[in-house]
Amino acid sequence: MYVCICNVVTEDDVHGCMADGCTTAKEVKAACGFKPGCGMCTKRIHTMVSEYRTASELADALTGGPAALAPVPEAPGVPQPTRPGVPAPAAPQEAMPGPDVAAQIVPETSEGGTAPQTAA
Repeated sequence: MYVCICNVVTEDDVHGCMADGCTTAKEVKAACGFKPGCGMCTKRIHTMVSEYRTASELADALTGGPAALAPVPEAPGVPQPTRPGVPAPAAPQEAMPGPDVAAQIVPETSEGGTAPQTAA
């Protein structure tokens, strides 16, 4: 649903701004790129920010505080930090080479030559 028709801003846009760290209506308007308009959206944005803060405070009270921010690991296979009570994601499995790739691999012998290929 649209929050601001003048600036074509939806509720999803506002929720995204709040999830990115905006904590006031003024910050939400700046993040969404609001330009002066009729002003009918201001009350709705204040209400949405208030509801978001209340929900965040309730979640923090239930979980014992805000979740700690941690950087996203860059390399695959690096274990990601988990929150208490949330199961850890399954580790990614490396793809095994297919039979056509395995046939192309030729092992070297200790003498520096190559071993004869065997039929698979």
